[in-house]
Amino acid sequence: MDSKLILGIIGALLGALGYIFYYVKMFSRGGTKPCIFTWVPIAIMTSFGLFAQIKTGALWGALVLGITAFNCIACAIIALLYFSKTQKSEWTDWVCFTLALIAIILWKMTNGLVLPIIIVCIADVISFIPTYKRGWKNPFGESLPMWALNCIKFIFGILAIQEYRITTLLLPLTIASINGTFALIIIIRRKYIKKRTAVQ
Repeated sequence: MDSKLILGIIGALLGALGYIFYYVKMFSRGGTKPCIFTWVPIAIMTSFGLFAQIKTGALWGALVLGITAFNCIACAIIALLYFSKTQKSEWTDWVCFTLALIAIILWKMTNGLVLPIIIVCIADVISFIPTYKRGWKNPFGESLPMWALNCIKFIFGILAIQEYRITTLLLPLTIASINGTFALIIIIRRKYIKKRTAVQ
């Protein structure tokens, strides 16, 4: 079996496992609430990223982004159907959401594949800011295994890419960095809160 295929399958399985953790946490009592302002634009952008990867030769590396795109769409739908009325939004959430949507519109107006990928990566970072904020305030409400596995799966996805180009590499590198950073934020914040609670 092709080593690239094996790496792609491992990455996809890690991604699927991570989202299982997230769904369990989502529907458990007092669990995480998927942020609409993050999941809706990310669902759109990962779907485009998947198309760009396939079109430019990612091959088995696209397995990971395929799993991600499917689950991002699922999380966006769940967030809209079950959590839209219970979430409190701040003005910064709307700013980030609007900027992400503007970036998506710019992507649709831009020719080629490289510049749109760069725009999508920028929009990806912007759209994740509301989730960063929620994780900072309530790190115990987030699924650490999911975010950590999301980072690791993209490492396997990158290794599985058949042709390394900016169009196949930039988006998975960006998403891996976003998820890895968020996992670290959750770990650091949990330790800080536990330490502060113990002192009190």
